[in-house]
Amino acid sequence: MRIIRDVGYVKKKRRIGRWSALIGFALLGSAFWLATTTGPDGVLLAYVPLLAGTLAFHFGMQQIAKWSRNPRNDQILDSRLASLGDKYTLIHYANTGKRVIEHLLLHPGGVEALTVRELAGTIDYQNGRWRRKGAGIGRFFGMGGPQLGNPSADAQADLNALDGLLSQSQLEAETDAGIAFLNPAAVLDVEEPDFPVMNGDGVAEFVRSLPEDRDLRPADRQALVELLIANAIELEDMKPEVKRRPVKRRAVQRDRA
Repeated sequence: MRIIRDVGYVKKKRRIGRWSALIGFALLGSAFWLATTTGPDGVLLAYVPLLAGTLAFHFGMQQIAKWSRNPRNDQILDSRLASLGDKYTLIHYANTGKRVIEHLLLHPGGVEALTVRELAGTIDYQNGRWRRKGAGIGRFFGMGGPQLGNPSADAQADLNALDGLLSQSQLEAETDAGIAFLNPAAVLDVEEPDFPVMNGDGVAEFVRSLPEDRDLRPADRQALVELLIANAIELEDMKPEVKRRPVKRRAVQRDRA
């Protein structure tokens, strides 16, 4: 499997996370200074940097946790799909112009957008609503860790962005989306989801089950790859090793004089 990653985007998100956390910390410090040195009026003014600093700091910590952890979710997905053949290309952080799609898989049947989460515990989906069971007060202390959010909405937004890009570029391919929970400790309790939902062990099997489109030629897949990486900042392109078959040589017998 070929793996293409926009490492420039990863570096950019790391910088944003660090600066957000630093600015948030500075705002919290200014709130403390206002509350303790400027009298009663300063206490009221302190609420402004206190609120802004709290939001900026937590946002920064979430970004740092997501983009600085090792392995990141894109690297975990790489290992989960490592057994796929050379007809597959996994693209991380494809910039469609309107949205960056974190994970796209080009396969013999088209393009699959993969929405990935790394949460542990029981993940529940009932009546169109996602919940993480048993989190309780841990939600507050885990604000810097992986977040559940709304995987269905993210998958639909990725699919819309992908379809829009293909339509704009006049390229045709079957598109769809799936949702994967890669943490081995994740337990899924899902009923009638909008998109296929799987754990980490089921990702490769799900991909292999995708229908093949015989009209999608290798040249078409390459055109899709070039389109999806056109707006990348800095690319890392990991191509599969080409295994050459050993050449059997026949021994030549020379006539003796």
